[in-house]
Amino acid sequence: MELARQLFNLGEAIHGGPEELKILEKLEELFPDYESIPVNTKFWDVRFSEILANGQNIPSVAMPYTSGCVKGRVGREIGLFPMPSHPFDLKNLPLSQYEGVIIVEEGKLRRITLPQGSPPTFFASRNVDGYVELCSDTRLVEANSRNLEITLREGDSYILLGAHVDHWLSGFHDNILSVQLLVDMKKDLERSNLRHGVKLVFFSSEEGPRCCTGSSQFPVKDAFAVISLDAIYPSRVVFSGTPDLWFLSKHFPLKRVEMPTPFSDHYPFVQRGIPGLVLYNDDMTTVYHSDADVPTPLDPQYLEVLRKSLVEALRELDSTPSDRLDEEFFRHAKLAGYTGDTREGALIPDPSTLTTKFKRI
Repeated sequence: MELARQLFNLGEAIHGGPEELKILEKLEELFPDYESIPVNTKFWDVRFSEILANGQNIPSVAMPYTSGCVKGRVGREIGLFPMPSHPFDLKNLPLSQYEGVIIVEEGKLRRITLPQGSPPTFFASRNVDGYVELCSDTRLVEANSRNLEITLREGDSYILLGAHVDHWLSGFHDNILSVQLLVDMKKDLERSNLRHGVKLVFFSSEEGPRCCTGSSQFPVKDAFAVISLDAIYPSRVVFSGTPDLWFLSKHFPLKRVEMPTPFSDHYPFVQRGIPGLVLYNDDMTTVYHSDADVPTPLDPQYLEVLRKSLVEALRELDSTPSDRLDEEFFRHAKLAGYTGDTREGALIPDPSTLTTKFKRI
């Protein structure tokens, strides 16, 4: 856990920014035989952010990717909303009815992406009323970053294990702990007797705009399957993957099995026809993208459980022929009404479940 503590102490690692690059540099020291894959991304540069309520400075952060200055009264020019029970429900708030918006959750700050065109919006850790001044100066700027690829075992095709390195605010479980787990698995993977090659991939910019994620710019050549680790949190996982991989779920402490979510680094591979899954845990909703996402006493034991689970799952995946995976994929596809003959583009986002579904053609 020493690496995780070091990365945690670096602070917020915004996509394409200096702290993300520091994390990548640390990983380059640990894996000197890395391959660097350029990523064209965008850095969200927060130059200034402040809430003044009746002249008093209120602990707050600007919400991505909003910017601007507004003055007015709460309930008139300024909308004030409590944090919903689920972060994704923020998009349902009537933000556009106000010149500026404050989201409040007692004792906690968060950064959560809002619908495009939202007014200047802030997250505050305590309630405010009366006359309020909101001001933030932020902008998305072009930036260069990189993915890191580390080949641990050579092969004709590869199983990729990936995790993103950028994170909002404290980001311990989303996604520093996943980075630690991949590093911890190095020796297991090097001495494993697998038919396929194995690569670790550390992705840039997962939290950033969809145009510029590191995983969407990663070449899929020679990829047999991809496993992404994202927002792992004690003491179980959601197994979110293409149905041909569901048989691997028995190796993990499960919350549920579901179709692949479109919100992590496995998804660009799935879109391009590669079997893929992400392990995450939405039990962490209460600390998602917040300054309360910090280490817990359960983390070391949980990490060890997942390490052993992944080793067993990789052995079984490695011994499964690709034609058997395709057979299982298209069996599920046919049951769902998909009549195409290619995996690429077969799955589309399903907003009602926050996962994906087979396209009907």
